[in-house]
Amino acid sequence: MIYLDNSATTMPAKEVREAFCNVCGEVFGNPSSTHRVGREAAAIVAAARKKAAEYLGCTAEEIYFTSGGTESDNIAVLGGANLKRGRRVVTTAIEHPAVLRAMEALEEKGFEVIKIMPEKDGSIDAEKVIESVNDETSLVSVMHVNNETGAVSDIANIASEAKKRAPRALIHTDAVQSFGHIETNVKKLNVDLMSVSGHKIHSVKGSGLLFVRKGVNNLKSPIYGGGQEKGIRSGTENTAAIHALGKAIELIDLSDAARVAKLRERLLAGLMETGNAVYNGGENSSPYILNVSFMGVRSEVMLNALDAKGIMVSSASACARGKGTSHVLKAMGAKYADNAIRFSMSRYTTGEEIEETIKSVCEVLKLYRR
Repeated sequence: MIYLDNSATTMPAKEVREAFCNVCGEVFGNPSSTHRVGREAAAIVAAARKKAAEYLGCTAEEIYFTSGGTESDNIAVLGGANLKRGRRVVTTAIEHPAVLRAMEALEEKGFEVIKIMPEKDGSIDAEKVIESVNDETSLVSVMHVNNETGAVSDIANIASEAKKRAPRALIHTDAVQSFGHIETNVKKLNVDLMSVSGHKIHSVKGSGLLFVRKGVNNLKSPIYGGGQEKGIRSGTENTAAIHALGKAIELIDLSDAARVAKLRERLLAGLMETGNAVYNGGENSSPYILNVSFMGVRSEVMLNALDAKGIMVSSASACARGKGTSHVLKAMGAKYADNAIRFSMSRYTTGEEIEETIKSVCEVLKLYRR
């Protein structure tokens, strides 16, 4: 099997699997319990919190564990927008559904949601975001790396300039596809809120976190319960998943991005040589994501044909399955949106796999293109 759908989920690393199973079987206590087994679980959660904080460049008190990117996005958007600070919220049309659906909920509450459209290459013009921010803006939410095209947004610039226009506004970024792949130091990005998912960095599903800058007050949570995670995310902590996330963070090696970038360049070049491919992206893209359309061959045909050859890819975000044309490619005005395939790589992707993928795509094109 050649697995090139890592933007949907990654294979948990061996070390992560072992860490998860060990804690799941041996440290089963509730971290809120005060007896020995509970204290052991609490210590594991605290250790993982410290690792996450060290990686993001913040304090442990600013890390809140969640079930993943969707929950982190929901808490950040629904809790970060505040009518007392202003009724305007600025975002983009190419956000993950976890953000876009939350924005719809805000509109129902009376917020004015401004959605910035992407450029033709899928990038977001930072100036357009900044110009949409006024003194009535309470929240700005722009994803760091787009999950379908890999387009990288200039979050640091957006955050810095937006805060000049609206000092009370909170800046949130969905860093699900950038965390563990490119630098995500929260101080350098100048954000107040950041969403992260564990299963995108070779951890287990059901693990994630939300960075909340110290000093951000009155962040309302959509989850009510026992007040765990200082009230930001109630519910008994998933100790094993949190420990696995901590282990996955230990294994991050940003230097591997250079190797993966070369694989992406080779894959793009090989696909473009077919004379049948259209690149859906720009120059400033994540080395881990490549989106290409194949003229004359619909997405589902290519996807199923490659699947039959043991190559796993996707036609859009996994969360968009069965919902028609990608909202990201549609917003870009991509001519061949219904023919798009997303190839997404990981630390385990090899050059041999890329060559085999190019060969297989060529074979499929010979069979199906008209």
